[in-house]
Amino acid sequence: EPYRFEAPDDGLPLALITPASSRMVNSTLGESNYPRLVIDLHPRDAEARGIRAGDQVRVFNDLGEVECVAAVNERLRRGVVAMPKGVWRHASLNGETPTALCPDHLNIVGGAACFNDARVEVEKA
Repeated sequence: EPYRFEAPDDGLPLALITPASSRMVNSTLGESNYPRLVIDLHPRDAEARGIRAGDQVRVFNDLGEVECVAAVNERLRRGVVAMPKGVWRHASLNGETPTALCPDHLNIVGGAACFNDARVEVEKA
């Protein structure tokens, strides 16, 4: 039953996505990199954590942590947070990128990496 849904059991409430943009495909092929790493949160997720736009935050799981700046984005689905793909280390406040939060397990169906399977929590730094 490789296609059945399995709810995460790590106690981390937020799903981290790291989409590419029109200017940044990855860290090597980026037209221009970001001066400061930002994480987007849904307004209710931000409010529940006492986070406002511009706050310095810590995004973490059992694999690592990334310190960056919060942005509030109502276009996101509640329970989902987003950081850009391909950002360079100097853009974060602690020299880490979203890669530090990505699991190293393989997908059961295709045997490929599960980069967008990261579960995280966000709190004020």
